[in-house]
Formats: sequence, C-alpha cells, structure tokens
Amino acid sequence: AFAADKKGKKAAAKGGAKAEMLSVDTAASTVGWTGSKKVGESKHSGQIKIKEGKVELKDGKLSGGNFTIDMTTITNDDLKDKPDYQAKLVGHLKSDDFFKVEKNPTSEFKITSVKEKDGKPWVVGKLTLLGKTETVEFPATVETKDGVTTGKAKFEIDRTKWGVVYGAGNIFKELTADKVINNNMELDLNIVAKADAPAAVSYTHLRAHETGRN
Repeated sequence: AFAADKKGKKAAAKGGAKAEMLSVDTAASTVGWTGSKKVGESKHSGQIKIKEGKVELKDGKLSGGNFTIDMTTITNDDLKDKPDYQAKLVGHLKSDDFFKVEKNPTSEFKITSVKEKDGKPWVVGKLTLLGKTETVEFPATVETKDGVTTGKAKFEIDRTKWGVVYGAGNIFKELTADKVINNNMELDLNIVAKADAPAAVSYTHLRAHETGRN
C-alpha cells in the first residue's frame, strides 16, 4: 500500500501545476460589441456586462474559465447625443429580431482549451447564445500584476450561426444593399479577475475552538 501511495504522489507531481481559480471582477470587466452595415460607414457599438465568471490559471498562464454574460445590460455608446434613437436601437437589439433577451437573458462562454500561437494564448471555447452553442477561437493577451489578472481579446463572430439573422443579405436576398447588415460582428473582451479574499474567521468561533481544546 505504501509503494502504491508513493507511486500516486509521483504521478501527481508529474501531473502538472496546481490550478488557481480567480473570480471575475464584474464591475471592471466588459464585453464590447460592434455591428456594421455592408455599404458605407454606418456602424454601432456598445457594451454588455458580465454577470459572473471564473478564470483558471496554471503556472500563471490561462488554462480555463467560464463566464455568464447578462444580455439585459446591452447598451449603445455611439448615439449618446441622440437619446431617442439610442433607446430605439437598444430596444431593437433586445427584441426577437436580434437577441431575444426576454427569452434568453444570459449567454455563456466556456473556455475548453488554451494553446500557444505566435507567442500568445490562443483560446478555444464554446459560446452559447440564444440557446445555441458554437465553437469560437481567438488570440488573447493575458497579464497578471499585483494579484490582478487582466485578459483582452478582439475577434469577430458570424452572428447567423446562432440564429441572429436580421438584415443578413445571404438569407434575405430581397434586401437592397443599403439595408444589409454584416453577418460578422466584433466582440472586444476586457476581463479582470482576482483571487477571492480568504473567508474571515470570527472571534467567537476562535474562542469556542480554544475553549474546546482546554
């Protein structure tokens, strides 16, 4: 039994670094979005908040993570000087034409693997949007300073893969060019994560423990 135990310890040592789990700072983290028309320079952009998330590090390097995105918080940034138009756009994005937010208030992203490509982490994961899950992958930059890990990435997804087809020229062929919205939308991730603070031990609990020992 002792020999088997030694073997197990050696295998564990060989198994690699211990994973460290960090919690996403939802107040400091954002998901930026940009959508554009096929013709001209018309485009809109905004933010979506992260509801909760975890980031996994091994040997200080990104190795996993999962994130819940609060689709009810979607905003627009470029129409601040036109509040009526801005409210109309945000309402349209939340409607059944786009993200069906009433029926799908959250989206999920889970990192399934992280490789290294051109000296940077290459993230592969599953994005669930409107109840449908598709694989996405993209390069990222990750750095840790003073106990805070920051991850950034900018990439495009084809929204039609998740059933967001409003204004898609390849589906609605009768649309004139000026009405066509590009299938690809850009996502700009800014994730901030840190270790959870250790649970506080109450004075009463310590006194009870000491009394029990005496």
